[in-house]
Amino acid sequence: MATTEYHEQQKRKHGIFATGSVVEAITGLGAVVLAILGLAEVLPVTLASIAVIALGVALFIKGGASMARYADLVAHYGSGSPEITEFGGGTSVEFLGGLGGIALGVLCLLRIEEVILLPVSVIMFGMVLLIGAGVLSRISHERLITTTEEPVTVRREAPVTIRHEAEEAMNATAGMEIFVGVSTIVLGILALVGYAPLTLVLVGLLVTGASVFFSATSVGARMAGVFAH
Repeated sequence: MATTEYHEQQKRKHGIFATGSVVEAITGLGAVVLAILGLAEVLPVTLASIAVIALGVALFIKGGASMARYADLVAHYGSGSPEITEFGGGTSVEFLGGLGGIALGVLCLLRIEEVILLPVSVIMFGMVLLIGAGVLSRISHERLITTTEEPVTVRREAPVTIRHEAEEAMNATAGMEIFVGVSTIVLGILALVGYAPLTLVLVGLLVTGASVFFSATSVGARMAGVFAH
């Protein structure tokens, strides 16, 4: 009976995780579309502001899903592991970065210092991607991604092939996020000092949205496969 209830709980978690990945991918893709329209000079400031909000929502959802995963890791390994603590800190940054992006996007939409806040938003997204990529890579290296077949005391690691596939997907995504994070920070700084600010902001939002989209689709699918076993 307890085992059946446990498996039902795991299925619900898998469903929530998959739904979060879908929403994250949609908001990332939406930011890409909005940035492209802005580069085509269709209401560039307004669409850039909405793209900032969309990316904020994506990071907020990603941070929430990571926090749920963090809670599972704590339940299995305890809170004393340095890797677990580092993972928890990284999820907090994503969660807070998402909230910050939503707030900055709303302010820009209201035309409150958008010339400054749009580049600041891009820089912030780049920093969140960098921090998140570092945590993702470290957790993958330590092989902390597991699945449980029985409650609490009895657990089995995911099959080796599946675990390695998940680790490879996470490492590839982490590398992409590091590159995008650095590039986005540079674009944001250049925009902040006045070098074609709106164009560089839109390009930064475009690459960030693409990174969020590919991260959600690739890692989300692989991790869902791991948790399902």
